[in-house]
Parts: sequence; C-alpha cells; structure tokens
Amino acid sequence: MEKIERIARLYPLLMGRMGRLRTLVHEGMDLTYNQYKTLLTIADRGECTLGDLARELDVAMSSASQMIERLVGQGVVQREQDAENRRQVNIRLTGKGAALMEELRRGILREYGKVLDKLPEEEQEELVASFEAIARILGKVT
Repeated sequence: MEKIERIARLYPLLMGRMGRLRTLVHEGMDLTYNQYKTLLTIADRGECTLGDLARELDVAMSSASQMIERLVGQGVVQREQDAENRRQVNIRLTGKGAALMEELRRGILREYGKVLDKLPEEEQEELVASFEAIARILGKVT
C-alpha cells in the first residue's frame, strides 16, 4: 500500500509542476495546448482520419471535428473526403502547418534548453533520464 500512497501523494504535485513546465516551454505559442496536441498528432502520423484523431486525443468525434474546423480556418490543416470511402475524412498538415510545426519545434527546443541551463549538468542528465524512465514505464501500463 505504501507505493500506492506515494504515487497518490506525488501525482498532483508532479502534474502541477509539469503544467508549469509546459507553460514555460510553450509560452508565446499562438495556439492552445489542445490545438498543439492535435497538430502534433497529425504531424506524427503524416495523415490520419478524423476518427483516428479523436481516439488518439481521447475526445468525442464532434470535439475533434470542431478542432479541425478551427485549424482548417487558420490554413494549417486540410481535410479531404477519402475517394474510396466518402464517409471517411482524411486530415493532413498544409505547407503552412508543416512550417508552423517546425517553427514550434525549434522554439520548444530552445525553451527546454533554457530550463536545463538552470540546472547543473548532473541534474540535467538526471531529469532527462527520469523523463525517459517515466515514458518507458507508463508506456507499459497505459
């Protein structure tokens, strides 16, 4: 039970600090975090269906559709009906969207660099190794 209690006690603290880190790193973005996650998912897949996107983001189809509508309006995403299955909508980044994602990636790397620069080298490595361990372990259980 001690491990469960430790996790239950640490989780809110960790999520709060991760939220503050996300705010620092994504400061100045002209997107909401949900828009960023949506674009990141599309960029990672190259192309996806609206249904795949909704499942990946764990949102209702209507929410995914509204998000895509806003991003289409911004010119960063294009939506096309599948020629073979007209009920299926395929989504991909536009050239403007790909350029935006590259710009965001460079900015995020720069901001993570600023965060790491606040720590001694040993703690930088410890932080990165901790993130790697958390990602690996959580990948096994989620």
